[in-house]
Amino acid sequence: LSVMDSAPVRLTLLALVCSCADALRLVPALRPATGLAGRAALVTMTAVQETEVVSFVQTEMRGAAMKLHTRDQSREGEQKAQTPVQQWEPQRKDYLQFIVDSRHVYRTFEEIIASTDMLAPFRNSGLERAKALDMDVAWFSEQGEVVPEVGEPGAAYAQKVRAMAEAEQWEAFVCHFYNFYFAHTAGGIMIGKMMANKLLGGHTLHFYQWPAGDVKEVLLPGLRGKIDAMAAGWTREQKDACLAETAESFRGGGSLLTHVRGPSGGARPGGKPMQ
Repeated sequence: LSVMDSAPVRLTLLALVCSCADALRLVPALRPATGLAGRAALVTMTAVQETEVVSFVQTEMRGAAMKLHTRDQSREGEQKAQTPVQQWEPQRKDYLQFIVDSRHVYRTFEEIIASTDMLAPFRNSGLERAKALDMDVAWFSEQGEVVPEVGEPGAAYAQKVRAMAEAEQWEAFVCHFYNFYFAHTAGGIMIGKMMANKLLGGHTLHFYQWPAGDVKEVLLPGLRGKIDAMAAGWTREQKDACLAETAESFRGGGSLLTHVRGPSGGARPGGKPMQ
């Protein structure tokens, strides 16, 4: 062990994996008399390549999602552009209703994850939003806003999520869970900035803050890794069941935006709240 832990040996092994030629140049003292080192390096490199895990989230789930993005949301989007976010004209009460509905759905996801053993890897990801939204609802109340009951879009989507969990449709649940949380870290941040400037005097809600770490560089990659680990044990049919829910996950999350797409919950162009 002491030999394998030594710096020269570590350097030699690293060099062999990267390039046989580099290995021979860096450590001439260990250069074999035959071509065995070259063949060993090739075998090592092949083994590394064959054991690389392809991310289900970043390939198949992302691919399914891109088909549903509009061209103004992503260069890879395949749907027609919709009304730009900058043209939305909600009132503060509309935004608060969106916040209340969002909290209800996040609570639903987080309660199910907290009470389901097989979903334990998704706990304490740092992406949880329910507590942050509790603080934001309290802030609105302190500003004199009347906090509304959960609206129809939020109630309907939360019920759909619970129904999936009760039926143990975990592949579908994972699809909704990831897409709902991811959307908030992408377009959701842009919406939050616009709402802060238009309606809140620049105040940044806790909803758009992640104290646990950098959301794009640390938290999301961490969650993707856990989903990939779970999906590695799925059959092709299970993976397809997950992917098949992509459109419904977009519909569910998008239904909450009906509250802010226009005055007093103007209808979403090209869509409607979930029934």
